[in-house]
Amino acid sequence: MTMKIAATIFAIILILGCSTVTAKDSAGLVSGNLTTADAVGAGIGYIGAFVGFGDNAAGIFGSFTYGLAEYTDIRIKLGFADADVENSDPEIFLGADFKYEIMDYYDTLHNNPFDLAAGAFMEYVAYENTPVFQLGGNLIGSIPYRFNSGHKIVPYARLNVRMERISNDLTDNSDTDFQGGFNIGTKFELNQDFHLYGEFQLDGNAGIFLGLDVRMF
Repeated sequence: MTMKIAATIFAIILILGCSTVTAKDSAGLVSGNLTTADAVGAGIGYIGAFVGFGDNAAGIFGSFTYGLAEYTDIRIKLGFADADVENSDPEIFLGADFKYEIMDYYDTLHNNPFDLAAGAFMEYVAYENTPVFQLGGNLIGSIPYRFNSGHKIVPYARLNVRMERISNDLTDNSDTDFQGGFNIGTKFELNQDFHLYGEFQLDGNAGIFLGLDVRMF
């Protein structure tokens, strides 16, 4: 893939993301993106701890990421979300995703200008009387920059398109819509085993996400 084509793909991600309009009644994602396009590598595992502060809900959760193959990751997220409504209590949520790295920045054979990954995700939040289930796909682009100190900073962007189903247990009705969202953030690698994240999300649940990943094996 030539640099011109690759740069065009990354530009499309940014343009589509910035122009994505999510419906006002969208619940939005409570776990953000919080990953770059770069796969962790086969047999490598990380655990993470994150918090999110959105205009619809706040969340606190942990994650486990495992490299199934050189360019394929899976991840599980588990935590609590607190909807921004009066007298609400934190409710449990579960998320899962996988990604496949299409372009590798460090692939010297193809000389790719950045990392690019495609994947899918799901998220279920057990809000009282109005549980929310979301299922979709995404594109993630990221570019690593290494400092002389050995530290690395990795800006990234993620565009997602998803099905969002909001149920009402009181009326036994549900509403299903297609939504979109955009995340932009930065990963700061202190070393190979410790990573910090900061991210902004434009979504039905617009807000900021912060956290860290620690390598376990």
